[in-house]
Amino acid sequence: MLEYLSTQAPPVMFIAILMFFMATGDFLSKKTKALVPSIFVMVILMAIAGWAGIIPTDIVDRAGMGFETSDMAGDLLIVAMGTSLYLRDITSNWRVAIIGLFALIGVALGCLLIGAPIFGWDTSVVATPVVGGGIVAMLEMQRAVIELVSDPDRAYMLKSLAALTLAVQSLPAFIIIPPILKRVMKRDLGQVSEVEMKSVSNQTLGGKGEETTLLPEKYWSTATIIFALAIVAVIAFWINQWLRTFMGQYAISVSVIGLILGIALTQFRILPRNADDKAGMGGLLFLIVIFSAFSAVLGLDLPQFLELIKPVAGLIFVGIIGIFVLTFLVGKFVFKLDPMLCFVLGLNCLLGFPINYILTTETIGVIASNEEEKAYLTAKYVPMMLVAGFVTITIGSVLLAGVMRGFL
Repeated sequence: MLEYLSTQAPPVMFIAILMFFMATGDFLSKKTKALVPSIFVMVILMAIAGWAGIIPTDIVDRAGMGFETSDMAGDLLIVAMGTSLYLRDITSNWRVAIIGLFALIGVALGCLLIGAPIFGWDTSVVATPVVGGGIVAMLEMQRAVIELVSDPDRAYMLKSLAALTLAVQSLPAFIIIPPILKRVMKRDLGQVSEVEMKSVSNQTLGGKGEETTLLPEKYWSTATIIFALAIVAVIAFWINQWLRTFMGQYAISVSVIGLILGIALTQFRILPRNADDKAGMGGLLFLIVIFSAFSAVLGLDLPQFLELIKPVAGLIFVGIIGIFVLTFLVGKFVFKLDPMLCFVLGLNCLLGFPINYILTTETIGVIASNEEEKAYLTAKYVPMMLVAGFVTITIGSVLLAGVMRGFL
């Protein structure tokens, strides 16, 4: 089977295999009412199939969803994400932003105060930003290892540690977030009045005037939307390159710039609201980014995985403890919010976009019994989760990585 896949199989077969993993995850998620997240199932199936030699380790590349494709999809998706966020969603969720920052502080305290004495200082320093962030933080710490660690063998292990941390750091969140979100949403629906439900939906999702653009609706074809998103992504890249001339590696990332431009241009009615949905490409872009992101798990063989899993699991565990303690305290005693909701918001640093969005909408689909409840839950919780992910992953974790590299 592996020989055939490696030598004769067409790319569409690899796509079929990957989609089978995702479809199985979707099926189990529906069957368990989001108790088992679809992404978690997909990652486990990919890992088992790779280690068992059933699929080639470069299956994502062979399916045409390698780095270049996922990089393109990610650039388009991050701008499109900006078109789904209302500016008032961000300003009205300033408490969420602060909770996200405290979550990152909790990760740092947990990994360095508890993890370092157990797993070693360099190990904890390299893993901390990755536990609290995403691929940008991982790449930053790998670059720091190359520059600052003189022992080649040690450098290789630390680089692998960063990659493995990224590959598995979101798995605990897959298990923790859905049941807590379900409980929070169920309690919310039991307490909210019909009038308040409609008010929140209308206020957050905006009025008719905010849905229109300077270009009449009839001209926003799929090609026009993708062209517009691509142009904005290119501008974000150019801005990043310009910033790098005097800020170096600390320049604002392309993702952050693209997101900000997406929000601003939608606010000024230049880009259409929810551009990816209007173009009918949101689901495809999600899948490309997800498969590419988690293909890292196929880059390690089973012995390497087992060698590194103890410090990775331990540091993720103490990081989650730090997130829970700080977000719980801030939510309960400072903002007077549901502490468990604050914990979920803090856990966005383990997920980020688009996975936090998928888990949230997946849970809403299970909880909501009608369109009114779905609109209310979407209007209230999706912006909160997106803002939490934006603050922790795209900004906070990169800043944390810049600080942590100085401790190697």
